Amino acid sequence: MSNVIYGVIAVILLLVMIFYKIWIGAALAAIGFIGYAIIYSADKSLIMVASEAFSQIGNYSFATVILFTYMGCIIAGTGLGDDLFKTADKWMGRLRGGVAIASTVSCGIFGAVCGSSTACALTMSKIAYPEMHKMKYDDSLSAATVAADGTIGFMIPPSIGFIMYGLITENSISKLFLAGVMPGIVQVILYILVIAVLVRKRPDWAPDNSARVVTMKEKIASLKTTWPILVLILVIVFGLYGGIFTATEAGAIGAVSALVLAAVTGKLSKKNLKSVTVDTAKTTGQVVLLLVGAYIFSRFLTITRLPERMTEIAMGISSPVLLISAICLLYIILGMFLDIYAITILTIPILYPISVAAGWNAIWFGVVLVKLMQIGMVTPPYGTNLFVTSSATGVPLKQLYKGSVPFLLADIVHLILIIAIPQMSLMLV
Repeated sequence: MSNVIYGVIAVILLLVMIFYKIWIGAALAAIGFIGYAIIYSADKSLIMVASEAFSQIGNYSFATVILFTYMGCIIAGTGLGDDLFKTADKWMGRLRGGVAIASTVSCGIFGAVCGSSTACALTMSKIAYPEMHKMKYDDSLSAATVAADGTIGFMIPPSIGFIMYGLITENSISKLFLAGVMPGIVQVILYILVIAVLVRKRPDWAPDNSARVVTMKEKIASLKTTWPILVLILVIVFGLYGGIFTATEAGAIGAVSALVLAAVTGKLSKKNLKSVTVDTAKTTGQVVLLLVGAYIFSRFLTITRLPERMTEIAMGISSPVLLISAICLLYIILGMFLDIYAITILTIPILYPISVAAGWNAIWFGVVLVKLMQIGMVTPPYGTNLFVTSSATGVPLKQLYKGSVPFLLADIVHLILIIAIPQMSLMLV
């Protein structure tokens, strides 16, 4: 049996294991180990696993995952994120659909210090959704807004999606972060337009708050509570853009700054510090083990020559438009049934060599894949953010599916813009 066949069998087996809810990290490591042992020997496979795990965990760039996750958990766990929404609500609450727009803007800013789609969705589920529910917003709009808004944190740096892509493909995480800034801003604008159009067509979905009175003094006063978040954003963005420090150093500075700011504002206690630390350990432990499993599986795939064979087949597609369209369709279909992290780990070792062979810019391609990951998070029936939001708000999934359609259409438009205008992603790099 040829090694390529072993690779195909391994991919099919991995999909089956994921379907039966076997944790993706364990499935990747197990298949990679067994496959390597079949082709070489059990002894060589043990050596490979041990060396690969040690070298990857010891990788300096791995600290980026831990540090940015810690910073995001501090912001979410200490309540600093709550002030963002309250401020945005002060400025936009009088508009029809203003609370939903405030949620979107808050997620755009919150995403700049979080990096986790799930964390953004959960935070807004606890802050923005109750406010919209109290004001009689239709649940199809309010819950879907929260679920979609959460994905913004996956595009705007520091994004865990960019970190994973950078680690697996060995591309600059700092450049990937900068590449996500403008697409993230465009996504926020598109979501605001979606909300504005929806409440105009369906006035019953959002109350008329034009009578609400918020003085300019109150609006300006509300800005005082957001200064910790703004300080963090300025430090990280300008530090990275100015070349003052690397992504890993930015994570360290951001984490320490978040701790200091939470303490200064009186939002840091022993209880939430413990909770934040535990949440960080759980999240980073899962991501690190996931990446270790990915490296083991990728090492096995390399010796099967399956990525090379897939690249040869892909290069048979003469049109770059058809090729990128096929990749997008693959991600969207897989996103309907699989966890987005599983898809990412499974596909990047195969798709990245194809992108290199096609002559595509690696940073731009990373932005495209992260956008596709975002779409997967709100694509029925599996969309992670849909489940998270439904669980946190109590809104039935059926209603969320209905409400998410306009945001999905906006995501498709956003994807087309990213593909058609590469400079949007590369202008800051």
